[in-house]
Amino acid sequence: MTDASFTARPPRSWERQTVAVMITIGVTILLGMILFATQLGVRAYLNAEGTSAVSPLVSTVVRNSSLFGVMYLLSGFAYVVAFFVWRHRTRELLRRVGDTAGDATRHWAIPLWTAALVASVVLNNAAGLGVDALRTAIRVLGICVLLFGVGSIREQVRRTIRESGVAFRMTDLPTLVPARAATPLPPAATPVSTAGLPSADDQFWDRVRRTAADAGTDLAMLETTDALARRWALIPTDGDLAPLRATLPPGALVTVFTEPPAATGAESFEPGTADEYHGFLEDPESGALWYQSVRPNRIPAFLARTRSARRWALYPAGSPAALSAVTPAAVSAT
Repeated sequence: MTDASFTARPPRSWERQTVAVMITIGVTILLGMILFATQLGVRAYLNAEGTSAVSPLVSTVVRNSSLFGVMYLLSGFAYVVAFFVWRHRTRELLRRVGDTAGDATRHWAIPLWTAALVASVVLNNAAGLGVDALRTAIRVLGICVLLFGVGSIREQVRRTIRESGVAFRMTDLPTLVPARAATPLPPAATPVSTAGLPSADDQFWDRVRRTAADAGTDLAMLETTDALARRWALIPTDGDLAPLRATLPPGALVTVFTEPPAATGAESFEPGTADEYHGFLEDPESGALWYQSVRPNRIPAFLARTRSARRWALYPAGSPAALSAVTPAAVSAT
């Protein structure tokens, strides 16, 4: 199921971390520019042999040179650590959409920034206010280049995820079908045959009730109507199936999967062989259930979406372990 209006986006947590890294780099640039201006002001004052006035900014920085030095040092350390942690997590994110080499994190600004830092370190062996100012200027220019690089990498990552079609936010899944609001499947969908299936009578629901009780947790039930509309529901463990049975239309195919939805384990999940799968996702905030028809080539994309879900499941279509039946013309709730 696709939607032309759908746009895959990176997780909000990654976007927030990216902004935090850029702010940290920006603060370091600001402190470096203040230090550079101070060094130039002090140099001009000394070259004028004390005849020129010192600006209030230079005077303030000189009087608080120890505090300012600590702030600049901590800021420099923080932005370097933040950048490398951010780049590592960005590469982990990209591996989930197929960019195993982390190509989207490559940018010419990174080696140029590294070269600027190396050049400033080499100049540490030279002395003098002029050299200090030059060293600071090189560092500030290098950090400015890094800030530009981070912004460019952010756009590269966004583009890579957008092209992959992997949705990391539940709100980015308009193509999925929420529970209790069935939507027709595409015309190309394979018709579902109900021939030979038992009736969803009291005996069938007693079996479903016992299966849910033995599992000790909710089981996923898929309802498929004659119009090929599908929606999820949950079989509760308390045994009260009357409200659920009352919502089922006559002639609907009911499939109860004996393996309950999971909250974790997508990384090691191995799906059984099938031509089609039924995807189950539970919204972590509203608790709404979402259905998605998943083809084998879209399994990695679906598993990436499970990271944003409270619970998830991927069931092979036609699973022999599932309990299937057809609702009769009249359903009596028990």
